[in-house]
Amino acid sequence: MDSKANVSFEHLLETIINDELSLLVRTLHEHKQNLTKNYLTIKEVSSITGICTSVIRQLTLSRAMPHRKVKSRIILDENEIKETISDYIKFGWTDPENNWDVKTVQSEIANFHKKKEKPIMIDEILRKIIREELASFSNEIKAITKKDKERYYGRTVLTIKEAANHFRTSPNTIYNLIKEDGMPHFKIHSRHYIVLEEAEAYLWRETAKSYSDEGNIYWKRILQRLDWEEKARNDAYEKALKRLEESTY
Repeated sequence: MDSKANVSFEHLLETIINDELSLLVRTLHEHKQNLTKNYLTIKEVSSITGICTSVIRQLTLSRAMPHRKVKSRIILDENEIKETISDYIKFGWTDPENNWDVKTVQSEIANFHKKKEKPIMIDEILRKIIREELASFSNEIKAITKKDKERYYGRTVLTIKEAANHFRTSPNTIYNLIKEDGMPHFKIHSRHYIVLEEAEAYLWRETAKSYSDEGNIYWKRILQRLDWEEKARNDAYEKALKRLEESTY
Protein backbone atom coordinates (compact mmCIF):
# COMPACT_ATOMS: atom_id res chain seq x y z
CA MET A 1 0.00 0.00 0.00
CA ASP A 2 1.45 3.39 -0.93
CA SER A 3 2.23 6.09 1.62
CA LYS A 4 -0.53 8.44 0.45
CA ALA A 5 -3.21 5.78 1.00
CA ASN A 6 -1.68 4.97 4.37
CA VAL A 7 -1.75 8.60 5.51
CA SER A 8 -5.31 8.99 4.23
CA PHE A 9 -6.49 5.94 6.13
CA GLU A 10 -4.70 7.02 9.32
CA HIS A 11 -6.32 10.45 9.06
CA LEU A 12 -9.74 8.83 8.61
CA LEU A 13 -9.18 6.61 11.63
CA GLU A 14 -7.99 9.54 13.77
CA THR A 15 -11.03 11.62 12.76
CA ILE A 16 -13.45 8.82 13.57
CA ILE A 17 -11.88 8.11 16.96
CA ASN A 18 -12.00 11.80 17.88
CA ASP A 19 -15.64 12.03 16.80
CA GLU A 20 -16.68 8.92 18.71
CA LEU A 21 -14.80 9.90 21.86
CA SER A 22 -16.39 13.34 21.78
CA LEU A 23 -19.82 11.77 21.40
CA LEU A 24 -19.12 9.36 24.25
CA VAL A 25 -18.02 12.14 26.59
CA ARG A 26 -21.13 14.20 25.78
CA THR A 27 -23.35 11.18 26.39
CA LEU A 28 -21.75 10.38 29.73
CA HIS A 29 -22.05 13.98 30.92
CA GLU A 30 -25.65 14.31 29.89
CA HIS A 31 -26.62 11.36 32.14
CA LYS A 32 -29.64 10.59 30.02
CA GLN A 33 -31.84 7.82 31.29
CA ASN A 34 -32.42 5.04 28.80
CA LEU A 35 -36.05 4.44 28.03
CA THR A 36 -36.64 0.95 29.35
CA LYS A 37 -39.51 -1.22 28.29
CA ASN A 38 -42.52 -1.56 30.52
CA TYR A 39 -43.61 -5.16 30.15
CA LEU A 40 -47.22 -6.26 30.57
CA THR A 41 -48.80 -9.68 30.90
CA ILE A 42 -51.45 -10.89 28.44
CA LYS A 43 -54.16 -10.26 31.04
CA GLU A 44 -52.97 -6.69 31.55
CA VAL A 45 -52.92 -6.02 27.80
CA SER A 46 -56.44 -7.44 27.59
CA SER A 47 -57.58 -5.14 30.39
CA ILE A 48 -56.03 -2.08 28.73
CA THR A 49 -57.20 -2.78 25.16
CA GLY A 50 -60.50 -4.54 25.78
CA ILE A 51 -59.36 -7.40 23.50
CA CYS A 52 -59.84 -10.88 24.92
CA THR A 53 -56.80 -12.90 25.92
CA SER A 54 -57.38 -15.59 23.27
CA VAL A 55 -57.24 -12.97 20.50
CA ILE A 56 -54.08 -11.45 21.98
CA ARG A 57 -52.46 -14.89 21.97
CA GLN A 58 -53.50 -15.38 18.35
CA LEU A 59 -52.03 -11.99 17.42
CA THR A 60 -48.67 -13.11 18.81
CA LEU A 61 -48.79 -16.06 16.42
CA SER A 62 -50.50 -15.04 13.18
CA ARG A 63 -49.44 -11.38 13.28
CA ALA A 64 -46.07 -11.89 15.02
CA MET A 65 -47.00 -9.24 17.58
CA PRO A 66 -43.74 -8.37 19.38
CA HIS A 67 -43.25 -9.99 22.75
CA ARG A 68 -40.73 -11.97 24.77
CA LYS A 69 -41.09 -15.47 26.14
CA VAL A 70 -39.55 -15.86 29.57
CA LYS A 71 -39.66 -19.63 29.81
CA SER A 72 -43.41 -20.28 29.37
CA ARG A 73 -44.49 -16.75 30.29
CA ILE A 74 -45.32 -14.15 27.61
CA ILE A 75 -44.60 -10.49 28.32
CA LEU A 76 -45.41 -7.62 25.96
CA ASP A 77 -44.22 -4.03 25.81
CA GLU A 78 -47.08 -1.55 25.42
CA ASN A 79 -45.23 0.60 22.89
CA GLU A 80 -44.11 -2.33 20.74
CA ILE A 81 -47.61 -3.74 20.34
CA LYS A 82 -49.40 -0.46 19.57
CA GLU A 83 -49.25 -0.89 15.79
CA THR A 84 -50.53 -4.47 15.83
CA ILE A 85 -53.33 -3.62 18.25
CA SER A 86 -54.30 -0.56 16.20
CA ASP A 87 -54.38 -2.58 12.97
CA TYR A 88 -56.50 -5.29 14.57
CA ILE A 89 -59.01 -2.75 15.92
CA LYS A 90 -59.15 -1.07 12.49
CA PHE A 91 -59.08 -4.08 10.15
CA GLY A 92 -59.78 -7.16 12.26
CA TRP A 93 -58.18 -10.20 10.65
CA THR A 94 -58.25 -8.73 7.14
CA ASP A 95 -54.90 -7.96 5.54
CA PRO A 96 -55.27 -5.00 3.13
CA GLU A 97 -51.52 -4.70 2.45
CA ASN A 98 -50.85 -8.47 2.27
CA ASN A 99 -48.27 -8.24 5.04
CA TRP A 100 -49.34 -11.66 6.31
CA ASP A 101 -50.00 -13.45 3.03
CA VAL A 102 -48.27 -16.83 3.29
CA LYS A 103 -46.93 -16.79 -0.27
CA THR A 104 -45.56 -13.29 0.19
CA VAL A 105 -43.80 -14.27 3.41
CA GLN A 106 -42.42 -17.46 1.84
CA SER A 107 -41.08 -15.42 -1.07
CA GLU A 108 -39.41 -12.93 1.30
CA ILE A 109 -37.73 -15.75 3.21
CA ALA A 110 -36.55 -17.45 0.02
CA ASN A 111 -35.13 -14.22 -1.37
CA PHE A 112 -33.41 -13.06 1.80
CA HIS A 113 -30.01 -14.49 0.90
CA LYS A 114 -30.27 -13.10 -2.63
CA LYS A 115 -30.52 -9.52 -1.48
CA LYS A 116 -27.57 -7.35 -2.38
CA GLU A 117 -27.16 -4.86 0.38
CA LYS A 118 -25.72 -1.42 -0.28
CA PRO A 119 -21.93 -1.63 0.22
CA ILE A 120 -20.89 -0.55 3.71
CA MET A 121 -18.41 2.32 3.69
CA ILE A 122 -15.16 1.69 5.55
CA ASP A 123 -15.75 4.64 7.88
CA GLU A 124 -19.15 3.21 8.89
CA ILE A 125 -17.52 -0.13 9.70
CA LEU A 126 -14.79 1.54 11.74
CA ARG A 127 -17.30 3.65 13.65
CA LYS A 128 -19.22 0.52 14.62
CA ILE A 129 -16.09 -1.31 15.77
CA ILE A 130 -14.91 1.68 17.80
CA ARG A 131 -18.33 2.11 19.43
CA GLU A 132 -18.42 -1.55 20.38
CA GLU A 133 -14.91 -1.42 21.81
CA LEU A 134 -15.66 1.74 23.80
CA ALA A 135 -18.77 0.05 25.18
CA SER A 136 -16.95 -2.98 26.55
CA PHE A 137 -13.21 -2.39 26.85
CA SER A 138 -12.92 -1.68 30.57
CA ASN A 139 -13.35 -4.24 33.38
CA GLU A 140 -13.09 -1.31 35.76
CA ILE A 141 -16.49 -0.13 34.56
CA LYS A 142 -18.01 -3.46 35.54
CA ALA A 143 -16.58 -3.11 39.03
CA ILE A 144 -18.83 -0.10 39.54
CA THR A 145 -21.84 -2.37 39.20
CA LYS A 146 -21.41 -3.65 42.75
CA LYS A 147 -23.90 -0.90 43.55
CA ASP A 148 -27.58 -1.32 42.74
CA LYS A 149 -28.43 -0.58 39.11
CA GLU A 150 -25.40 1.19 37.70
CA ARG A 151 -25.09 2.38 34.13
CA TYR A 152 -22.01 2.15 31.96
CA TYR A 153 -21.64 3.45 28.43
CA GLY A 154 -25.38 3.77 28.01
CA ARG A 155 -26.12 0.22 29.17
CA THR A 156 -28.23 -0.76 32.15
CA VAL A 157 -26.88 -3.31 34.62
CA LEU A 158 -29.42 -5.17 36.74
CA THR A 159 -29.14 -7.46 39.70
CA ILE A 160 -30.99 -10.77 39.44
CA LYS A 161 -33.83 -9.40 41.54
CA GLU A 162 -34.11 -6.29 39.37
CA ALA A 163 -34.04 -8.40 36.20
CA ALA A 164 -36.81 -10.60 37.61
CA ASN A 165 -38.95 -7.54 38.39
CA HIS A 166 -38.33 -6.08 34.93
CA PHE A 167 -39.21 -9.27 33.06
CA ARG A 168 -42.22 -9.98 35.29
CA THR A 169 -40.89 -13.27 36.61
CA SER A 170 -39.03 -14.74 39.58
CA PRO A 171 -35.32 -14.65 40.46
CA ASN A 172 -35.25 -18.46 40.14
CA THR A 173 -36.45 -18.18 36.53
CA ILE A 174 -33.68 -15.69 35.74
CA TYR A 175 -31.12 -18.03 37.29
CA ASN A 176 -32.52 -20.87 35.18
CA LEU A 177 -32.32 -18.74 32.03
CA ILE A 178 -28.66 -18.10 32.83
CA LYS A 179 -27.65 -21.63 33.78
CA GLU A 180 -29.86 -23.72 31.48
CA ASP A 181 -30.46 -21.47 28.46
CA GLY A 182 -27.35 -19.30 28.35
CA MET A 183 -28.78 -15.84 28.92
CA PRO A 184 -25.94 -13.25 28.69
CA HIS A 185 -24.61 -12.18 32.09
CA PHE A 186 -21.43 -11.53 34.00
CA LYS A 187 -20.25 -12.26 37.52
CA ILE A 188 -18.48 -10.16 40.11
CA HIS A 189 -17.29 -12.55 42.78
CA SER A 190 -20.33 -14.78 43.41
CA ARG A 191 -23.01 -12.34 42.23
CA HIS A 192 -24.65 -12.48 38.82
CA TYR A 193 -25.55 -9.35 36.86
CA ILE A 194 -27.63 -8.86 33.72
CA VAL A 195 -27.02 -6.21 31.07
CA LEU A 196 -30.59 -5.23 30.23
CA GLU A 197 -30.04 -4.44 26.56
CA GLU A 198 -28.25 -7.76 25.96
CA ALA A 199 -30.91 -9.72 27.83
CA GLU A 200 -33.74 -8.16 25.84
CA ALA A 201 -31.98 -8.87 22.55
CA TYR A 202 -31.35 -12.45 23.69
CA LEU A 203 -35.00 -13.02 24.66
CA TRP A 204 -36.17 -11.48 21.37
CA ARG A 205 -34.00 -13.87 19.33
CA GLU A 206 -34.90 -16.89 21.45
CA THR A 207 -38.60 -16.05 21.15
CA ALA A 208 -38.35 -15.79 17.36
CA LYS A 209 -36.35 -19.04 17.20
CA SER A 210 -38.84 -20.98 19.33
CA TYR A 211 -41.76 -20.03 17.06
CA SER A 212 -39.67 -20.58 13.93
CA ASP A 213 -38.72 -24.08 15.15
CA GLU A 214 -42.42 -24.78 15.60
CA GLY A 215 -43.00 -23.89 11.94
CA ASN A 216 -44.49 -20.41 12.38
CA ILE A 217 -43.66 -18.74 9.08
CA TYR A 218 -44.19 -15.18 10.34
CA TRP A 219 -41.65 -15.58 13.11
CA LYS A 220 -39.35 -17.42 10.72
CA ARG A 221 -39.26 -14.22 8.65
CA ILE A 222 -38.20 -12.27 11.76
CA LEU A 223 -35.51 -14.83 12.62
CA GLN A 224 -34.22 -14.78 9.04
CA ARG A 225 -33.86 -11.00 9.25
CA LEU A 226 -32.01 -11.26 12.57
CA ASP A 227 -29.65 -13.86 11.11
CA TRP A 228 -29.02 -11.71 8.06
CA GLU A 229 -28.25 -8.64 10.17
CA GLU A 230 -25.85 -10.64 12.36
CA LYS A 231 -24.06 -12.02 9.29
CA ALA A 232 -23.77 -8.51 7.83
CA ARG A 233 -22.24 -7.24 11.09
CA ASN A 234 -19.75 -10.10 11.22
CA ASP A 235 -18.78 -9.62 7.56
CA ALA A 236 -18.30 -5.89 8.12
CA TYR A 237 -16.17 -6.56 11.18
CA GLU A 238 -13.93 -9.01 9.29
CA LYS A 239 -13.51 -6.60 6.37
CA ALA A 240 -12.58 -3.76 8.71
CA LEU A 241 -10.02 -5.90 10.55
CA LYS A 242 -8.46 -6.91 7.25
CA ARG A 243 -8.35 -3.28 6.14
CA LEU A 244 -6.71 -2.27 9.42
CA GLU A 245 -4.09 -5.02 9.05
CA GLU A 246 -3.32 -3.96 5.47
CA SER A 247 -2.86 -0.36 6.55
CA THR A 248 -0.03 -1.32 8.90
CA TYR A 249 2.14 -2.71 6.11
